Amino acid sequence: MASRADAGATACARATTTTRDRTVACETCGAAPSKYTCPGCGTKTCGLACVKRHKSERGCDGKRSRTTFVDVRAFTDADIVRDYRFLEEVGAEGERAKRWRPTFGDEAEAEASGGGGGRGRGRGRGGRGGRANEAMHRERRVMDALRAKCAERGVALRFMANGMARRRTNTTYHHRKRDVVRWRVEWAFHIDGERIVRIDDVVDETTALRDVYAAHVKAMTLAVENKASMAPFRLSTLDAAEKDKDEDAAFRVLLEKFDTCANAKRWYAVDLDRDLASALTGTTVLEFPTFHVVPPSARDDYVVVHRPAPTVTAPPPPSRDANPHDTDT
Repeated sequence: MASRADAGATACARATTTTRDRTVACETCGAAPSKYTCPGCGTKTCGLACVKRHKSERGCDGKRSRTTFVDVRAFTDADIVRDYRFLEEVGAEGERAKRWRPTFGDEAEAEASGGGGGRGRGRGRGGRGGRANEAMHRERRVMDALRAKCAERGVALRFMANGMARRRTNTTYHHRKRDVVRWRVEWAFHIDGERIVRIDDVVDETTALRDVYAAHVKAMTLAVENKASMAPFRLSTLDAAEKDKDEDAAFRVLLEKFDTCANAKRWYAVDLDRDLASALTGTTVLEFPTFHVVPPSARDDYVVVHRPAPTVTAPPPPSRDANPHDTDT
């Protein structure tokens, strides 16, 4: 009786061993034994061709899901390391987003004063985080003051988020002593289907646009080999067209209307005989103005609209604590 029981147990063990050691066929082609297991979906494959085929058929990227549930009985040291690294990456992304996120208004004041739960890690006013927040708050005050001065001139100034290229390169500032705004100005010349950009880091708002434009055309004419390509952009062409009352024969300087659809842009005409302040009055400027110089052949590609009447904001009364000897902002 005992021998029969032992024989049955031995047969069962052999069957179990045979089942465990049995090679599983490829789940893609079914013709060859499998060699690989996909980390993403667990599909058994036999070779590179079947791996690619299963990815295309099942939409699998072959990467192990980092958030898939793993039973505690199947948990290994590799899973622990993988989860730890995943949490580290999540924390790093959060810190990176916090650094790039602009902090404005009351929130900046709260952070600069040590609010927000520093827990003794330098987040107070005396720590590294506090100094960074104070610097951010000072920058914000300068931006608010510049926006207010532009509003007094009928210009709605808009700022981009910290880290954006247009925000980083903006050199516009308000000169307190002279009470003038000095703009960074960008010129985009549309020549033979190409866009050539010229930059003025500082242009006083009282400067005539004609003088600034003439300097760029002169420099570009000297720099290019094909001098004839600059002929349509000379001021003499504009003067002759105005004399003959044939505006279609001259180039046009345009300023893009803010907040319009990319496929339905609208433009404001710019008079070069005016100063920079007058040219910007009644417009919305994103960081700094960009004037587009369009040749006569492309005039019909730009829809020109009339600019609205400027909304001028009255300046605030002077503060008692104001220092008349303040320097530039």
